[in-house]
Amino acid sequence: MRGLVSLALALGLAMAQIARPAEGFSQTLGAPPPGGKVAVETKNGRLLAASYEGPEDPAFVGRLLEKATGLPFSLPFQNWYRQNAPLLRGRALTLTLEDAFWLELSFAEPFRARVAPRAVEEAALGPERHLLGTAGPILRVFSDFQCPFCQRLAREVLPELKAQALRGALRVSYRHFPLKEIHPEALPAAIASECAAKQGAFWPYHDRLMTGRLGNYRALARELGLKEEAFARCLEDPAVKGLVEGERTLALRLGLRGTPTAFAGPYWVPNPFDLPRVLDYLELAR
Repeated sequence: MRGLVSLALALGLAMAQIARPAEGFSQTLGAPPPGGKVAVETKNGRLLAASYEGPEDPAFVGRLLEKATGLPFSLPFQNWYRQNAPLLRGRALTLTLEDAFWLELSFAEPFRARVAPRAVEEAALGPERHLLGTAGPILRVFSDFQCPFCQRLAREVLPELKAQALRGALRVSYRHFPLKEIHPEALPAAIASECAAKQGAFWPYHDRLMTGRLGNYRALARELGLKEEAFARCLEDPAVKGLVEGERTLALRLGLRGTPTAFAGPYWVPNPFDLPRVLDYLELAR
């Protein structure tokens, strides 16, 4: 069967509905085909999932996907359906859309479709590390100091989230996912950040690394007034490297394919660069 395991689509349509206030979703979607019905699931007043039951109608299911996710899934879904329909009779399957959503399909009678945010058991995300904030929903960010997109996130999104964390509105946890195959400084930078953390300076050191100041890690430590000899010993400590490598292994086990990847509570955030959507997902996870 031709796969729809991951639809690699650019983020596009505005006004994604999942994680937004649930009111009005059905009106936005429009009426289902005759004999069909739509149901919504909510959490904390936010849309958690949308489902359809009734006659097979790939055009309507495509519209449901677009209205629920805010991404242009309709035509790709309809094309996939036409190519695979003869193989789907009597089957039930779950597809991953753009990493961040699940589409559950049942081709029995009646036909059923359900779209929801992709979720991970929070216990599988491991213990919190480099936690900023003491209360509220948590955003876990898997990141790479040499990744330009991670640096963009640090410039454009994290300052507001960190400010809210310091006000007690939410929490932010940093996780290492060094893409060392393509970023030679990613692993050394992550190790250096752990050495700064040992002296209580993870986030100030993080902020400097995210400006692209990679390579001279001891100079950054001096700039922050850290104890340089202890910092230098830490850089050579195999246990520190093992800690970073362990977080990288965790990211791979979770199925992460790039950085930055963010989870609001258990939910995979579809676009971590969109601050309002990140905040929507944090409300869903509250």
